[in-house]
Amino acid sequence: MPRWYMLLAQCLGCAVIEDTWHYFLHRALHHKRIYKYIHKVHHEFLSPFGMQAEYAHPLETLILGAGFFIGIMVFCNHVILLWAWVTVRLLETIDVHSGYDIPLNPLHLVPFYAGARFHDFHHMNFIGNYASTFTWWDKLFNTDSQYNSYRTKVKTQEAKKTK
Repeated sequence: MPRWYMLLAQCLGCAVIEDTWHYFLHRALHHKRIYKYIHKVHHEFLSPFGMQAEYAHPLETLILGAGFFIGIMVFCNHVILLWAWVTVRLLETIDVHSGYDIPLNPLHLVPFYAGARFHDFHHMNFIGNYASTFTWWDKLFNTDSQYNSYRTKVKTQEAKKTK
């Protein structure tokens, strides 16, 4: 049985690997030549909800789902890791598709965690915010610029209302 801190570290490693895979392939699925054939199915819902996260074209499920297994192949030395990673990944996926930015969400303690607000913008705008869990790839490639502009505008409007 792996120690709890090793299990946590391996789940984090799986998350980093899956997030990297997801960012680049999700971004590719938004390319104008293939978007309407594959990824558009997932975007039929403009306001995501938890279980809708798994609603996708079968090819998208294979393409993006493969990233889930890469970390398992790299780190897996115990069936407990497999179950822990499945649980963590499903909870995270449902969280970002929940449509709710839950206050005191413990996942917001994870550095660079994207969360529901970040992913909701992706479903509203279709451009940018391609990462599944973390925000660093979007920051690095500036694919979160429209989101950042939108958040600045929203915060400005909220500040005006409170005055």
